[in-house]
Amino acid sequence: MYKAVVFDFDGTIIDTETYIFETINKYLKIAGETPLTKEGYRQSIGGSGDDVYSRLRFMLGTNMTKLLFQEQLGTSHQLPVREAVEGFIDYLQKRNVPMAIATSSYRSDITPILERLEIKDLFNVIIGLEDVEAVKPEPDLYLKAVQALNYSPSHCLAIEDSLNGAKAATMAGLDCIVNTNEMSQQDDFSSVALVGKEVSTEEMIQIFEK
Repeated sequence: MYKAVVFDFDGTIIDTETYIFETINKYLKIAGETPLTKEGYRQSIGGSGDDVYSRLRFMLGTNMTKLLFQEQLGTSHQLPVREAVEGFIDYLQKRNVPMAIATSSYRSDITPILERLEIKDLFNVIIGLEDVEAVKPEPDLYLKAVQALNYSPSHCLAIEDSLNGAKAATMAGLDCIVNTNEMSQQDDFSSVALVGKEVSTEEMIQIFEK
């Protein structure tokens, strides 16, 4: 049985990945620019997204790009917590299992979303982009999260949605479950040893309790 769980945020707790993709293309359409393809966006999932942001600044300009992400961050709390994860978080909370978030997004960006979703206080630790030198697929975020939880990586379970995230978790020494979303379901996870993929709340609990 694991002693703690570390969650990714974007695409894992709520499906921000699909929402960000749709918001980006809405702004590109307004500007008369060519929409971003799903394949082009998928390459950034789980990582810093620098390539996408640089392209947007070039195509939309700095001000319009800022408006795009202000809209996305300001409305993401309206998205529902993903069903399997919501049930698993509830299970862990009732048993006082320590939980953390390890995200390639800025901690300062996701904290207001967690507060509006009324789940921020459920997490003992939140580690974001501003807390590490390198984001996913590097293991830094997960290593810092488990260190803050005061557990060894082998005692922690990671919940992810993307290949970059799964690589980061397993490189850090955590076992990893992946539940993909529309934007990451085409990823090839054959290079990563997972303990579960596309699982329900009940299956997450079974894996956790092994």
